[in-house]
Amino acid sequence: MYSRSKDMQINFEDIDQYKSCLQDIAESNVAIGKIEEKNRRFRELEDAINTREEEEKERAKELSAIFLRLGKALLENPSYDDYTSLFKEQADALAAKLESLETRIGELDNKEGGNVFSWIGKSAQGLVLKSFLSKAQENQEQLFHEIGERYSGRDSVSDDGDVAAIRAEIDHIRGISRSALDEIAVLKDEKRIISAGFGIDGNPQKQIQSVRNHISQVEETLHSLYRNFGSQASGIMDEDITPERKYFIDTIVTAEDGETIGRAVRLNQSIFDNEKAIAQLRASLAIDEEKTKIEKNIRAIEDKKNRIAEFEKAIAEIEESVRESEAYIQELQKQL
Repeated sequence: MYSRSKDMQINFEDIDQYKSCLQDIAESNVAIGKIEEKNRRFRELEDAINTREEEEKERAKELSAIFLRLGKALLENPSYDDYTSLFKEQADALAAKLESLETRIGELDNKEGGNVFSWIGKSAQGLVLKSFLSKAQENQEQLFHEIGERYSGRDSVSDDGDVAAIRAEIDHIRGISRSALDEIAVLKDEKRIISAGFGIDGNPQKQIQSVRNHISQVEETLHSLYRNFGSQASGIMDEDITPERKYFIDTIVTAEDGETIGRAVRLNQSIFDNEKAIAQLRASLAIDEEKTKIEKNIRAIEDKKNRIAEFEKAIAEIEESVRESEAYIQELQKQL
């Protein structure tokens, strides 16, 4: 029935409240949708940033391997001696160390015979040499990497085929990385803006729950309006409403509402009868409780009276004993 009054020019407070509640619920649902969309976008940004950062880590590994290849190629090419001369001494020393270690490890592996103690000694010595070899290889790779990385930052020069090809790979990967980093920066800026909004308004899930709680409160108000309007439409409250209100209700009630109104009237009467019966039952139960209480108190009074009578009898006996003792004392005094 309330919905029939949407387009009517009516000056009733509950009608205005009804329309306000509907608008409030609609706006709250829109607000929830916006929060959910913002939260969904925030998760998308997180996933996108994580994916691109992982891709960037892989490119960094790939670039590191290319720097190593470039450094090695530069050292092996006499055309770049002017640049690599600063590293030649260290590179040669590492190469000699690696060759020496590999030779000594090979000699240990080729030795046969000997007792168990000799075998244990060679095994331990081999492990130590292999550890030194691994460290020397690591140092050599670091040197190649440093040479290649430094050279890759130089201005473009006339390189030969191998070096030029490697530098082209580096430039290509760096170009992709620059674009990826720019994209990551844009995504992070958008994420920061959304996160700042969440920081002001609170956790998105809490925001949504808060709005849903508000909707529940508004719906409770609507239910109260519905109950009151239904009571008025069913004629139950005719004595409490104005003629203008009664006329307004009559204009929006249709013949199809008759059966529903009839059920409402019968249900209301049933509720009234039940409430009356419940009240009578409660009164009857209360009477029984009071009667039980009275009987209990009467028994308590009788018990107290009986105890008082016993005390009075005991007192009388004590008083009689006192009198007898006094009389006996008087008799004894006469003999003195």
